[in-house]
Amino acid sequence: MPIGFLTEAERERLDNFPAQIVPGDIETYFTLSRADHAQIPRTTSAANRLGFALQLGTLRFLGFCPDDLSTVPEAVVTFVAEQLDIAPGDLGRYGRRGQTRTEHLRQIRCYLRFHKATARDLAQLESWLVDRALEHDRPTLLLRLAGEHLLSLRVERPGITHLERVIASARQRAQQETYRRLGAILTRDCKSRLDGLLTVDADTGRSSLAWLQQSATTYSPPMILATLEKRACCRQWGVDRWDVSSLTPNRLKFLAQVARRSTNQALQRMPEQRRYPILVAFLLQTLVDLTDEALDLFDRCLAEAYHRASRDLEDFRLSVARSTNEKVQLFREIGRVVLDPKVKDADLRRTIYRRIPPNELRDAVEESDRIIRPLDDHYFDFLESRYSYLRQFTPEFIDALAFHASGDSPLIGAVDLLRQLNAEGRRVLPEETPLEFVPARWRPYVNDNPDPTKRRHYFETVRAVGAARSLAGGGCVAGKEPPLRRPPDLSDPPGGLARPPGRGVS
Repeated sequence: MPIGFLTEAERERLDNFPAQIVPGDIETYFTLSRADHAQIPRTTSAANRLGFALQLGTLRFLGFCPDDLSTVPEAVVTFVAEQLDIAPGDLGRYGRRGQTRTEHLRQIRCYLRFHKATARDLAQLESWLVDRALEHDRPTLLLRLAGEHLLSLRVERPGITHLERVIASARQRAQQETYRRLGAILTRDCKSRLDGLLTVDADTGRSSLAWLQQSATTYSPPMILATLEKRACCRQWGVDRWDVSSLTPNRLKFLAQVARRSTNQALQRMPEQRRYPILVAFLLQTLVDLTDEALDLFDRCLAEAYHRASRDLEDFRLSVARSTNEKVQLFREIGRVVLDPKVKDADLRRTIYRRIPPNELRDAVEESDRIIRPLDDHYFDFLESRYSYLRQFTPEFIDALAFHASGDSPLIGAVDLLRQLNAEGRRVLPEETPLEFVPARWRPYVNDNPDPTKRRHYFETVRAVGAARSLAGGGCVAGKEPPLRRPPDLSDPPGGLARPPGRGVS
């Protein structure tokens, strides 16, 4: 692991004063109390008094005193000089004798109860940083935390290069500790499988790592199936059974991000103690992400089918508007004949046929069968027409995920039944099928449907939408939030949203 993670410009900046200090910090750290005034030498020159006071405030503020006091922001010099009734320009004459500044700094340390960092202090700092590195491994963050920690202990901060070495050592120890904590997982077979992630397949030209890194780009059935296939691979490798409770979620997340940013070659060049924990964290995070992704794709695909069915109904209404008007006119003509008191009952049919030819009336009746809609006029039949489209992925989806509910749930029973029917290759629902979960508006399509095949279609469609409602209403997957998009309620117009009791899948 490289020791130096800062550029020369960054080191120079961190070893000197900040370019600007906010007024609140100036007042907090550079306001001189009576006790502070008592420490300032009275018999020395104005320049020495100003330099002493500036070093006192600087040690409180930064935890160390930069070598070059000429880099102190002008606002700070003016603020301190006004309190001492000294001209700010006198600072230029301070420290002409190096011993003077050293003696002042020693006195200030004693007064503020600071002490220079010893080997023991740095060893303790390194051990403290190991625990931080097991949560957040970013070196710049560890550098900031180290400075704050030393300041809280009143230990004068050493040079920045020294701190870089301490942080590098702490990160190295954190890697070793991570590897040790994953020892039970990292068997010989597991290591071999992890190394296999980095092997480039001759046929596809890419590694398993690259395959798993690629996220879904659409919510089509093939993409849902590909996502489920990736998830099945992770479960087949036993990722869902790995115990990583000894590592913090932040540590795992950081390692997974390293894997997503790294190439095969970079990971292969890493030592085992670093490479294997990174790949373990990547697979764990990938399994969670793939589960969430599968649910989101399912939700989006189903919502799209649902809304397309709604649009199909509107298109159908527009397409039959003219024909419907013609049938109304025809019905009006027949009604006038029937209601005409001059037309005798025996002459009724002959009179109707005289005004409307039998062939025209027969065609109108057949056309009415095509355009007539149920009294509730929902678009469930248009959704059922997409059954084959949904079947491209719904069997694999319900087989891959285990749905759960608090207490007995008819919907969960329906999911289990469909899983069984798919396994047995049965296309018709059994007689004892539970239908309690079917909303009232769907019941004529499911409960009273004379066609057993269509009955199964509607049953499975309402089950799919119901499962999506369950996830949107409070379900969760592997500790993650439910999908943000929610399918419409089965018992409301498009866009409606129900919130049933919390359910979930795993």
